[in-house]
Amino acid sequence: MAVIFAINAYVCRNLFALEFSQRMESIEGSYMSIARWAAANWSDLTWFPLWFNGMPFQKVYQPGFHFTVAGLSTLLGWTPQHAYHFLTAITYSAGAITLFWLCYAANKDRTQALTAALLYSLISPACFLVPLIQADTGGWLSPRRYQILVHYGEGPHISAVALIPVVILALHGAMSLRNRAFIVLAPFALAAVPLMNWPGSMGLSMAVLAYCLSHIGAFRISNWLVLAGSGVAAYLVASPWLPPSVIASVVRNAQQSDGTSFGSAQLWPTLILAAACIVLLLVFKRVNANRWLRFFAFFTLLAGGVSIGYAWFGWRVLPQPGRFEVEFEMAFAATLAYVLICYMRKLPSRIQLAAALLLAGFGVRQWVHYARYAHGLSQPIEITSTIEYQMAKAFEANLRGERVFGPGNVSLWMNMFTDVPQMNGCCDQGIPNQEYRIAVYTIYTGQNAGTRDAEISLLWLRAYGANAIGMTGPNSTEFFKPYWNWKKFDGVLPELWRQGDNVIYRVPRKSTDPVRVIPKSAVAPRAPENGLVVEPVQPFVSALEDPAMPPATFRWINRHEAVIDTETNPGQVIFLQVSHDPGWKAIEDGIVLPVIEDPLGMSYVEPVKRGPVQLRLVYDGGPEVRLTRVLLGLGLLLTMIMAITLPLYRRTV
Repeated sequence: MAVIFAINAYVCRNLFALEFSQRMESIEGSYMSIARWAAANWSDLTWFPLWFNGMPFQKVYQPGFHFTVAGLSTLLGWTPQHAYHFLTAITYSAGAITLFWLCYAANKDRTQALTAALLYSLISPACFLVPLIQADTGGWLSPRRYQILVHYGEGPHISAVALIPVVILALHGAMSLRNRAFIVLAPFALAAVPLMNWPGSMGLSMAVLAYCLSHIGAFRISNWLVLAGSGVAAYLVASPWLPPSVIASVVRNAQQSDGTSFGSAQLWPTLILAAACIVLLLVFKRVNANRWLRFFAFFTLLAGGVSIGYAWFGWRVLPQPGRFEVEFEMAFAATLAYVLICYMRKLPSRIQLAAALLLAGFGVRQWVHYARYAHGLSQPIEITSTIEYQMAKAFEANLRGERVFGPGNVSLWMNMFTDVPQMNGCCDQGIPNQEYRIAVYTIYTGQNAGTRDAEISLLWLRAYGANAIGMTGPNSTEFFKPYWNWKKFDGVLPELWRQGDNVIYRVPRKSTDPVRVIPKSAVAPRAPENGLVVEPVQPFVSALEDPAMPPATFRWINRHEAVIDTETNPGQVIFLQVSHDPGWKAIEDGIVLPVIEDPLGMSYVEPVKRGPVQLRLVYDGGPEVRLTRVLLGLGLLLTMIMAITLPLYRRTV
């Protein structure tokens, strides 16, 4: 195992001490931002004010990976970016180790296990199967998994996949061996992956389904009850960080992110995969195949059917199906190792030796190639030279904590360097509602807006309380360059900062605070169908900027409480340009008032008093948070009961 780890660690050696790499296009800046915020706010991680007008911290991203990065940063005194890269180097190297453990525990065959680990470490089958992946990676023999980690910033996903063999081992120990240690471990192992990353969670679901398919006919009802109990206990334990509202939000956003929703387009490929599983079941039954070969083959079929099926046939069985090639490569490596070693053992010893030497030589060649490729892909950069850093600091210097609209990649990196709150941010899974998507898309593209592009974009910026907007043009080094018309605000808005094709414009507003007093009748009556249908929004924005309306001030007391001072007249409400969440409550003179959601996903409060009003806002998570604390206790209790009552060391397979 030390050799396997060393091979992978040498490939990713740059990451162990890396601060920032030249891969600024990577989304890793957003993950570093979350970890930086966590490390700076351990005592109060309830509300996250930096993205999408604020959101509950648990809705930003699953916390497992980011808490680990923040913990390393805090305990070892490292910067968040160093801790991030160190952790990704460890989990990249550990993926082959956990696969070795699973393969060895499965068949007690060290040669098969070692072959699987080496294949996973040094071959990317997706490059052979998909021309687009081959072209993107740079060749048939290039390290796709490392490219995914560094170029695309898939640190949480790679880390989650490294845990999948551990989960399968724990489940097998609990279901088949009835070992008390595994019975206790299984729920926590099952919970760990969803707490790390959503695509990894779907990959784990495929692996668990593959394990179940491989043991059909071998398990009794009691075995399946152990699986069900472990699954229930796992969710109960994870529920404080993955409550039902978060899961519902992620499901909605996953479908909206790439237009995937279950229908006829998903039904047919799903049925084809189901039919393929049935055929494989019949074949394995006929030849009496090894249970673990069945598992790895089913896992390969499921993960490959989703990811490679998307590349070959355009199947969209799941949202973002191309991301599951990482799971496919792990499953394929184990399946190929089993078949390859079984076949080689049937050959004469001289041919076995020649084949082993040939494969060893190829492996050394691949190791050298992987190491060179990885070294070139993860070169360090002086972060202060990047436009992402410079514009973020310009926002901070000119806006002093006011909400802004950061462009493209600047938005993804900004909160690594500053605490400037944003109207946009990362990541898709945490977007509060569809109206934010519509607003951001309209501002970026101005599609079909014609001469009203600047006018309509400015309307959306004011609606969501952005006090400035950054623009990047064709000569900018910002990676995405998301604006279709990056000059639309020239001569329309005053410039605060400019550097070549990079500009920050001030958005003139009545006040920079995210609170207004407006007539209740001005609250938008409905959500627009698209970003150009602004008639429902125009009276609302006019009321927000009406100088005749009473002034209001907003100040944070801590990370989850704020105070609003204003005065109101009959028929007026206090409008908050803060994302709505049921966990907010407003308190006026000791009276708790409802915080009402408006059609744009923000909030307003109807005060009891007229005249001078002080409103205290408190975010406590609401009833759902209290419920999940109870569920956590029930999950721990269920795990303890299973460990005590289930038969010990009893084999049923």
